[in-house]
Amino acid sequence: MPPITVAELLQGVAALAAAVRLLSLGLARRQTALLSFVVFNCVTLLLFVSLRSSSPLYFWVFIAYTVLNWAAGFWAVREMFGLSMGAYPGIRTAARWALCATMALAGLLSAAVTVSSWGSGRNGRSNLFYIEVADRSFLFSLAVIVAGLIFFLSRYPLHLLRNTYVSCGFFSAILLCQAAADLFDSVSAHLYSYESDLAISLVCGVLYVGWTALLRREEAPANGRITFEKPDERELLGELEAMNRLLGRVGRR
Repeated sequence: MPPITVAELLQGVAALAAAVRLLSLGLARRQTALLSFVVFNCVTLLLFVSLRSSSPLYFWVFIAYTVLNWAAGFWAVREMFGLSMGAYPGIRTAARWALCATMALAGLLSAAVTVSSWGSGRNGRSNLFYIEVADRSFLFSLAVIVAGLIFFLSRYPLHLLRNTYVSCGFFSAILLCQAAADLFDSVSAHLYSYESDLAISLVCGVLYVGWTALLRREEAPANGRITFEKPDERELLGELEAMNRLLGRVGRR
C-alpha cells in the first residue's frame, strides 16, 4: 500500500483505540460529542482506505465527510464549553453565542469568496476549490475558538477533572491538524498535497495514541468544591465569578 494509505489506516486504528478507551472509562455520557467526533473520524478514515481515490464514490464520500465533520467539530467544541464552564452558566452561554457567530461569519466569508471567483477561472481547476475554501474557513474558525478556550483554561484555576483537560487538549490539536491539512491542500497545485497529508495523518495518529494513553479512570471530588492551592487563585476565581455575573445579566436582557 502507498505510505499515505498506511498512514490513514494507522490513524483510523489509533482513533478506534481512543474511542474504545473513552467508552471503557465510562465517558460516553459526559463526553458524547468528543466520542462521536473520534468515532466519525475513525469510520471515515477506514472507509477512505477501502476506496479507490479516483472513484466517483470516493469523491461523494469526501463531500459527505467534509459537511459532517463540520457538524461533529461544532458539536464537540460546544460540548467543550459545557464541560469547562459548567459552573459558570453566564460565561458558557456567551461562549456558545460567540461560537455560533464565528461559524456564521466563516460561512459568509466562504460564500463571498465563492461569489467573487465563481466562473472566473482563478481556482484554475475544479469547483472542489470552493469546498476546500469553506472547509478551511470552518475548521480555522473552530480552531481559533478552541485556542481561546485553551488560553482561558490555562489562565483560570478551574480544577476540572483530569480527563476533561486531556480530551480538550488532544481534540484541539487534532482539529488544528485538520485545519493545517486544508490550508496546505487549498494552496497546492491540484488541491492536494501528498507530503503534507502524509505528515498530518502520522501526527494525528500519534495524537490519538497520546489521547488513549493519558486517559485515566477517575472520580469527581466528593464535595465538588474548589480548593485554593496558590495565593492568587482566590483573586482569579473572584474575577471569573464577576465575569460570569456580568455576562449572565447581559444574556437576560
